[in-house]
Amino acid sequence: MDSIMASMKLDISKQLARLMRERRLSQSALSRATGVPQPTINRILSEVTREPRRDSVVRIANFFGVTPESMYGPPSKKAGDAAVSMDELYEKIRSLSDADRAALFAKVAENLK
Repeated sequence: MDSIMASMKLDISKQLARLMRERRLSQSALSRATGVPQPTINRILSEVTREPRRDSVVRIANFFGVTPESMYGPPSKKAGDAAVSMDELYEKIRSLSDADRAALFAKVAENLK
């Protein structure tokens, strides 16, 4: 169990560092944008905080447009990454024909049963 928690701690640190690097954000800028104290962000990045408070993770994830759960996942690959933002997904769905969109939603509804 300790190794799982250590892995989660490391993953959130890597995810946060990657997201900040991609947006060229400093710890202070992220703190101002999310309301999460800069020392908290620093402790996550430096892997001192093992389990950040849920509300802090939610605020950070919302700022970056990702799910809180994805903050704990392994960093996504750069080349050929299948992950898309909610906005990109929306645009892709919107670009489908009415028939294709209906088929997609039917398939999603079927998989949710």
